[in-house]
Amino acid sequence: MDLSELMSLLLSKGVDYVIAQLPNWISRKEVSREDAELILMYAMMNKLDEMSKKIDDLRKEVDSMHKEMIDRLDFISNQLRVLNSNIAATYELTSKVMTKLMESSIAPART
Repeated sequence: MDLSELMSLLLSKGVDYVIAQLPNWISRKEVSREDAELILMYAMMNKLDEMSKKIDDLRKEVDSMHKEMIDRLDFISNQLRVLNSNIAATYELTSKVMTKLMESSIAPART
């Protein structure tokens, strides 16, 4: 089998098929060592391209999750600021009420 037939099989049946058949072809000496090396290099390049696409997809997913995480943390931060402001206002009002209560309990009783 010559290289053009191997390439035709690669394109028509896919890399996995050719890789699965390659040991049999080599043992029956239907494929030369050099052609087998070329096919294996092509298969490796193909797998690396697939991995690259998967890594790109994963990067996009991680970027999306990162943005979502930042948005959520910003929301939580804003909610904590509002809560802190409400606590400060409540503390201030409580202090005023306590001051008034203490003033009224200390003031002499009128008869």
